Amino acid sequence: MSAMYRMAKALARVVVPLQARLRATHADRVPRQGSVLLVCNHLGPTDPVAVGLRINRTLSILAKAEIFEWPVFGWIAHRCGAVPIRRGASDREALRTLKVLLEQGQCVLVFPEGTYSDPPAPAAMLPVKTGAAWLALRTGAVVVPVAICGTERIWVPQRGWRVWKRPHVLVTFGEPYHPQVPHGISTRAALQAVADDMALRIAALLPEAYRGQYSDAVATSARAQLTTLARS
Repeated sequence: MSAMYRMAKALARVVVPLQARLRATHADRVPRQGSVLLVCNHLGPTDPVAVGLRINRTLSILAKAEIFEWPVFGWIAHRCGAVPIRRGASDREALRTLKVLLEQGQCVLVFPEGTYSDPPAPAAMLPVKTGAAWLALRTGAVVVPVAICGTERIWVPQRGWRVWKRPHVLVTFGEPYHPQVPHGISTRAALQAVADDMALRIAALLPEAYRGQYSDAVATSARAQLTTLARS
C-alpha cells in the first residue's frame, strides 16, 4: 500500500463519517493475497470509497475519465492508481490495464453495470456489461460479489440528502467464487452467461428495491432453491 494510498484512506476515514453512517458485513471474505476481482452494483461516485474503506488491501478501480479533471478528486484518483475509462476504444484499453493488475496479484474493483441511475430514476441495478466477465475469465481471479446500499443519497438533494443528514450506507461482501463457463457455447454467449451470473449474485445480496433488472431473476432462483431443498 503506497504512502499516498494510506493518506487518502486516512482522510476518507475522517470525512466519510461526516457524510454517512457506513457499515460493512463479511469484509473478511475478501482474500488478503492473490488476484481478486470485486464486482459491485453502482449507485454513485462515492461507491469506491465505501468499499475501499472496509478492506485491508490496496484497491484499483475503474473511474470515469471526467473525475480526473475534478480539482481534488482527480488528484486523489490519479495518485491512488485509479484507471480512467472512456467510452469506445479506451474502454478496452482500461480493461487491459486491469487485466495486467490482476495478473500481478492485485485487488480490482469493477462496476459491471458501467454507470448508475440519476434521479428521478430509481437507484436500482441496470443491465450488466461483459467487461468484468472478460476480466474474470482471462485472469482466473477470485471473484467476490459486493452489494452497496445508501450511497445514492450522498450529495444528491433529489434523493433526500441534506447537509445535516447522514444516510445509512451498507456494504455487503458475498462468497468468493470462480466463474464456471457453460460447455458448448460461443465465447460471446459464455461472457454473457458469466456476466449474468455475477449480476444475480450481486442482486441476491441487495434489498429488493435495489435489484432493478434482476429482481425477477433473484426471485426465480430462490424458488428453484426451495424446490430443490424440498425434494432432497
